[in-house]
Amino acid sequence: MTGRCRGTRSVPVVVIGRGKGKLVFRAIADVLRQIGGAIATVVTLPFRALARLFGGASSSTRSRRA
Repeated sequence: MTGRCRGTRSVPVVVIGRGKGKLVFRAIADVLRQIGGAIATVVTLPFRALARLFGGASSSTRSRRA
């Protein structure tokens, strides 16, 4: 034997269940964030289309040369 006690570790053992909770909540938050982004995109599409339509119309009237 080399004088070391077998069965002891210099690195603390991670208790099962601890630390994984943060990763699970982070994964859930990422999924919810992506779903929210997709919903926001779908909801704002008609308004963006209207803004582009009216924005293009107003800018075309302004670009007339005198």
